[in-house]
This record gives sequence, C-alpha cells and structure tokens, in this order.
Amino acid sequence: MARLDFDRAAKSPYEIECLREANRIGMRGHAAAEAVFRARGSEFAVELAFMAACGQREQELPYNPIIALNEHAAVLHYQVLETQPPARHRSLLIDAGASFAGFASDITRTYSFEDTDFRDLILAMDQLQLGLCAEVRAGVDWADIQRMAYRRIGALLCEADVLRSSVDEAVESGVVSAFFPHGIGHLLGLQVHDVGGRQRSHEGGEIPRPEGHPYLRLTRVLQEGFVVTMEPGLYFIDSLLTSARSNGLGRQINWTRVEALAPFGGIRIEDNLAVTRGGCANLTRAAPGG
Repeated sequence: MARLDFDRAAKSPYEIECLREANRIGMRGHAAAEAVFRARGSEFAVELAFMAACGQREQELPYNPIIALNEHAAVLHYQVLETQPPARHRSLLIDAGASFAGFASDITRTYSFEDTDFRDLILAMDQLQLGLCAEVRAGVDWADIQRMAYRRIGALLCEADVLRSSVDEAVESGVVSAFFPHGIGHLLGLQVHDVGGRQRSHEGGEIPRPEGHPYLRLTRVLQEGFVVTMEPGLYFIDSLLTSARSNGLGRQINWTRVEALAPFGGIRIEDNLAVTRGGCANLTRAAPGG
C-alpha cells in the first residue's frame, strides 16, 4: 500500500480533468449558496441551495459542508447548521466541495454581508491567497509554502492593525498561530485529504512537519501532477485568544480591533491547484464563477 499511496499523489491527465469538473460543479453550488446568504437565509438553507445547485445529496458530497454564519466561522469544522437565520447577517464562511467520478473538490469562500471593513479584510486575504498560489510549482517544498503563508498572514494582521508588533516579532513569537492555527493545504484526489501527503518514499516513512506547524498535512516536495489545496485563513477563536492573553502574547494584540472583528468569525479562501513544471493550474478559479 505504501508504494500505491506514494504514487497516488501525482494525478494523471484524466484524474485532473475529473478534479476540474468537480470544481465546476462545486462553484455552481457556491454561487447558489452566496445568493441565499445575500437573501438572509439560514445556514441550513445555504446548504440546501448548495446541494441543489450541485445536484448531489449530502451523502454524495465528498464531505459534509462547513456553512458558518457570523461568529460560527471561528469554528474550523463547524457542523451545527442552524435552521433559523440569525438576527443579523454579518458574514458567511462556506467550505464545501462536490464530487465527480469519485474525485473531490474542496473549496472555501468567505463573504461580508454589508460591512466594508470586513469586506476589505476578505479582499486582502484573497490577494494573499493568489500570491501563494503563484509560488506553487514542481520542485517546491510544501513546508516552505507553509512558512511563507505564516509570515504573509502575520504581515496582513499587522497591516490590519490586529497585531501591533513587527512582522518578525509576530512570526518569531508564534502569535500568528492564535489567528492561523492550521496547515496551508493538503493533497486532493479520490479523498479530500488524499493519501501519501507526508510519506517519505515508496517504502513508507514520514517526512516530519516543520517546527511550529504541527497540523500540516503535506510535507513533500511538489511534483508535476500533484493536486493541492491552498487555504490561508485567519480567525477569532475564543480559546486561542484566551491562551494568548495568559501566555504573554496578548501584548502584541490590539484587543479593541479583535473585539470589533470577532462577530464575523473568520476568513478562509481555498482553491484547488494542479501542479505543473513551471507553476500550477488553478482548477477553482478557472471554473465559471471562480
């Protein structure tokens, strides 16, 4: 199995076309989901619209959608699906993919209902995400992409006045982890978190995660044909912020700014990338509505 798992990371042209179609279907669902959010629908109504547009039942989707309104977006794998709309719509984070011929898409988008400040923060994260996508090509160590993402998110937090420290201090102290606690992405294929992401060779073994990044699911050097997710995020998670207050990192945080942004929960932008020799093909942005 180790030999099969290792080689499954590189997808054939046929497999990439299946993943491309899964992205097309998924983006249809995302467009429908956004429309229901704009119409002040509930989390459950957003999910129903997503599934209807994809033409897939929940059990046919590659994973249960994460559909989080307002502060619920701070829960990374939120699954409650409130059936009643909130009193006020502030934000929507939807992490939802579709299936095609057994292959999965894994797409996340975040929207602001009317707040321009939060919308600007989403746009800044979107540009950051696109910049990270531009770094992807065969021969790049994915751990370097993780470190790059961590630093760029730290810089964004400083620019947005969430952190009041230098970027170097934010990165070296680890305070960025209070807002970006997960890995930047993973392999994608027949499984959403596809196999072999940390495998050292055909014989097995594991490539360790880089220090300070314990949740990274991919530690291999990228090869042509790999399909990966790119999913930077920043969140306002009570437990992590409470820890930052108590361990000394809180002195770098602008708590007034955090209090203003916490009702929006957080931001994640996620695309699916097919690695090529000289770069990557963004299967998500290439889909209609992407």
